[in-house]
Amino acid sequence: MRTGLLWAAVGVAAASILPPQGRALTKTLPAGWSYVGCKVDVGNRILVAASQVSSSNTPQTCIAFCSGKGYSMAGVEFAQECWCGSSYNPIAGTVQSAADSDCSSACTGDSTQTCGGASRIQVYQDSPSTSTGSRGLAWPSDNNFNPAIFVSPKVGFLYNWGHTNTPKNTEFPFYATQWNAAGITTLTADARATGATTILTFNEPDISTQANMTPEVAASYYQQYISPLSAQGFKLATPAVTNGGAPAGLAWLDAFLAACTGCKYDYIALHWYGGGIDDFTEFIVAAKKYNKPIYLTEFGLSWDNEAQVSDYESFLSLALSYLDSEPAVAKYAFFGAFYSGTSKDMITANGTLTTLGQMYVT
Repeated sequence: MRTGLLWAAVGVAAASILPPQGRALTKTLPAGWSYVGCKVDVGNRILVAASQVSSSNTPQTCIAFCSGKGYSMAGVEFAQECWCGSSYNPIAGTVQSAADSDCSSACTGDSTQTCGGASRIQVYQDSPSTSTGSRGLAWPSDNNFNPAIFVSPKVGFLYNWGHTNTPKNTEFPFYATQWNAAGITTLTADARATGATTILTFNEPDISTQANMTPEVAASYYQQYISPLSAQGFKLATPAVTNGGAPAGLAWLDAFLAACTGCKYDYIALHWYGGGIDDFTEFIVAAKKYNKPIYLTEFGLSWDNEAQVSDYESFLSLALSYLDSEPAVAKYAFFGAFYSGTSKDMITANGTLTTLGQMYVT
């Protein structure tokens, strides 16, 4: 039984079918968008982030609907349905292609165009970003600037400490975050809906002002809610610990891993704030003992009030050079993808890149 939109929601009892010889080529698409193909859509839908049923459905109106919500993929199905996402739903499994002739339902908004078919969806995608690099954007939820200013081969993901993608982000893969235990029961559904395929967990649980969890409590939540997601195709990161001394930092992570018997994780997540490059590199080297790729999802100088722009520029230059040459580090995100009026910012008040921001994308 199909779930989701009701096929007759707009009074269409059955889709009109265009014969193969009469199927019109899709009319002009919005700039940057292209046709991916006709795909099988049975069981768990392959695009799930947003949807609508419309009596004026066409590939163009569907693309406008999806792109307006910040998604980079759009699909039309059974004449009247529009589905959105920024990546295929990992729960749907391997996406199967179908013959273009299977997508032969006439669109409700333009009978000369086709809009998928029964359990067949025509998929369209915005031009793939060249942003596939290891650098990421730690993007606060109240940052209303457009992440597109960071488009670069160097920058390849965005997270915002939450389950839901930043509305304006159509350029970068989104990593969902389970900040602490709050809302953890909706993580799976939220991650699917937003197209996330990577899950970051528990933000600095080793200090009282952040997630503030004991290793044992964190392990219990992780075992129940996070680890099972590995079998569903998600990539998982451990809780992101700081570089604090025991019982914080790597000592906390040691205790967590000891308590989290049988837990699945792909990456070791770390945060670092300190005074200089030597301490920075020493912390990364210490974390190599886990023999897992490292995700350094926050880093910066800890003396923010005294640090000048020149201090940050000098430090960031050294840090980027080190991180890009260290095979143990898979991904990293400098803490500064925002405007706050301080020397650590990568964005100006006008929404352009500061010198630090320019360093980050080149």
